[in-house]
Amino acid sequence: MQMPHAVPLLTIERDRLGTLGARLGKGGQATVYELPTLRLPDVEGPLVYKEYRATHDSPDSLRRIVSARLSLEVAKRARLDAIAAWPARVVEDKGVTCGVVLPRIPESYFDSLVLPGSNGTKDVPREVQNLFIDPALAGRLGRPAPSTEQRLAVCRDFAAALTFFHDELAVVFGDINAKNEVYRLGPAPMVMYLDCDGVRPAGVLAVSTQLNAPDWDPPEGRDLSRATDLYKLGLFILRCLSPGASTRRDPAWATSTLDTAGQDLLARAVKGPSQDRPDARQWLVLLSRLLGEPIEPPRLGEVVAERPFVLKGQAVLVSWTAEDAVAVDITAGGHTVRVAGATGRGSVPVRLDEAGFIEVRAVNDIGVDCRVVGPIAVVVPPVLRSLPVPMPRLDGPPAHLLAPPDLGLLPLPTLDLPAIVDPVGWFTDADRTPARTSLPELRTARCPLDIASLMIDGPELDLGLTPDPEGTR
Repeated sequence: MQMPHAVPLLTIERDRLGTLGARLGKGGQATVYELPTLRLPDVEGPLVYKEYRATHDSPDSLRRIVSARLSLEVAKRARLDAIAAWPARVVEDKGVTCGVVLPRIPESYFDSLVLPGSNGTKDVPREVQNLFIDPALAGRLGRPAPSTEQRLAVCRDFAAALTFFHDELAVVFGDINAKNEVYRLGPAPMVMYLDCDGVRPAGVLAVSTQLNAPDWDPPEGRDLSRATDLYKLGLFILRCLSPGASTRRDPAWATSTLDTAGQDLLARAVKGPSQDRPDARQWLVLLSRLLGEPIEPPRLGEVVAERPFVLKGQAVLVSWTAEDAVAVDITAGGHTVRVAGATGRGSVPVRLDEAGFIEVRAVNDIGVDCRVVGPIAVVVPPVLRSLPVPMPRLDGPPAHLLAPPDLGLLPLPTLDLPAIVDPVGWFTDADRTPARTSLPELRTARCPLDIASLMIDGPELDLGLTPDPEGTR
């Protein structure tokens, strides 16, 4: 008989924590200590103890948070532990709730900073607020300056974690701000959420008021919900992708980084009505696409052939649009051409040896979407080998008659040009020097050619048969 697995207890007594280690941090409501000896069977790695300064006013909400984690299957629980410092146990001292046990934040989320005026260093968490400052200032402070691609990857993981909270755990995170999340870069940039003991199930009123950090307050005010989480997600993406200020709320700052679809999502997130804000998964899908790592099967849009027929030996142009495609395969007549699909659209000339269909397939690691266009007719132009009737035989004149005649120099005819200048008095008889200092008066000359007709219709003789409209004849 198979025994059922024991369900871990939601609580642990404080005296079972063992000797407390070094103090790791101190805030207004709690202090965090190392737990060097405590191990839990459902948590990999070291643990810490977050001790509240005052008695927690809603121990039932803490138990629900712990229960939400323990109720997950093993793979999803491991996923939660990777993205959040989620409470693993509620700590009680003689029946009074006094704190929670958490997984320790991995070292990859810390920076080692040189202390001013000394050679010593201090490990500090790499909070997401460091993504909002000017990259040049970050370098002077010893902080990494992520590339645009790394920033997109951090935003994607931020959205992925919130997707998990909303869809898998059905909770409202609430206090999303510049210090409640840490990040790491490297080959796989990631985000880890902190202070998860303040979350609450969606649709359940919070006994303890969830907070809004300065510059992260949503338009709705203090009533936090899934919609306010989505507003703060939009603020994070905007500020991460446009470093230089931590208070930006204008989506225009990210125009140069996001495509048209991303700009639309961002405008809806921070400027639109609460019910129209894009959910976290929409951001996850879009950011994955921008990084060339789609998480959904590709979807072909319009696929068209330039024309329904083509002359043999010529190509027909096939155009397509697609979403989330890594590559697009175009197959015709047993031959396949692969082109990049990340641009979302393209066109390829395809040669057909015979009439048939053209198959277009959008491909990524998740799946395939296929579309067929055609049939495309292949027209073979006729070859004219002989005329259907005999050609007549033309016998020309002898070759010597076709040679051009030797005309030599022909005398030019004497032209009787009309007089247009009266030369009398223009020259003296003695030395043929001008006797006048101005041009003589020109008289009207008549010409047998109609100049207007010549310019418009070609030369035409004026035989004087038509009346002179100007009355000059």
